[in-house]
Amino acid sequence: MKFDKFFLLSVVLCVFTACLPEDASKSKAAEIESSYKSNKDLSSVRVGYCTPTLDAPFYVALEAAVQQSVKQYGMQYYSTDGQADISKQVVAVEDLLSKDIDVLVLNPIDPKAMVPVVETAVDRGVKVFIVDSFIDDSAPFISAVIADNQKNGELLGEWIVRKHREDLRIAIISGNQGNPVGREKRLGFIRGIADTQLHLDNRVNVEVVAQGWGKWTNNGGLKAAEDILVTYPDINVLFAENDAMAMGALKAIREMKLEDHITLLGFDGQKQAYQLLKEGNYGATAQNSPNILGRTVIETVARYLNDENVKRTTYTPSVLIDDRNVDKYYDPDALF
Repeated sequence: MKFDKFFLLSVVLCVFTACLPEDASKSKAAEIESSYKSNKDLSSVRVGYCTPTLDAPFYVALEAAVQQSVKQYGMQYYSTDGQADISKQVVAVEDLLSKDIDVLVLNPIDPKAMVPVVETAVDRGVKVFIVDSFIDDSAPFISAVIADNQKNGELLGEWIVRKHREDLRIAIISGNQGNPVGREKRLGFIRGIADTQLHLDNRVNVEVVAQGWGKWTNNGGLKAAEDILVTYPDINVLFAENDAMAMGALKAIREMKLEDHITLLGFDGQKQAYQLLKEGNYGATAQNSPNILGRTVIETVARYLNDENVKRTTYTPSVLIDDRNVDKYYDPDALF
């Protein structure tokens, strides 16, 4: 899959309109970092959280953050697991509704398939909030809290261009087909590359030679990287849509003794990736903190229950982490 300068220029023109101004991004970060105390007694409120899966460290950490935040506000907590299957997530939400919850916090597996479930919840008087992933705008949710994945992708794209001024031959490992979060990440990455190359060199020269699917897991990233490297051992950048897949890919890179030739990029800010950064074995990652997501969505719930206006969408801060600032974010005792 090759991108010439004309294709990338069209991509840039199409997607630049979605860019957030730098000042807006900074103001959102300031809002997220603020603390909030409820003026109301929320102890009678029953909050249900449905995760897409618990078969990944990110989702385990996000569920823990949601649970902790719910309990800090004195609310009652219930949870279910979608088990990485749309039909099972529908049943999981129905199980929460059977417990007479007042608030549903949903991390949807599919942006369209979960719309009827949200409509059912609202019809029963349940207030619905979305976290981490997208749902179709037609769904009657109150507020969504998500990472600005396109902005994070842009930061990684800019970083790789400034780090490697030579022509780029890139392989991409994506999560799963149709996932809107992965799409935002890779579009942002390509946009960041194109804009930075235009700014620095007045041209765009990048080649995406392969894309694999790693299903968001370490083993999936390993398998996808093995398949890619057999055919394209001359790539100089491997971009994975989360750190778990990137760290799996690193095993394949090391097995083929290509670690001195390939720069590895990931997403999310997993502590094991931070450790690799500290050791000089990882290029960069971008923050998508489950702790910030969980804390912020429940803070949004509390604000709404205190009759405050809340935004339809809140983005968590976009931060690029490399060997220069990793010590600021690395916590060896973190769950994720």
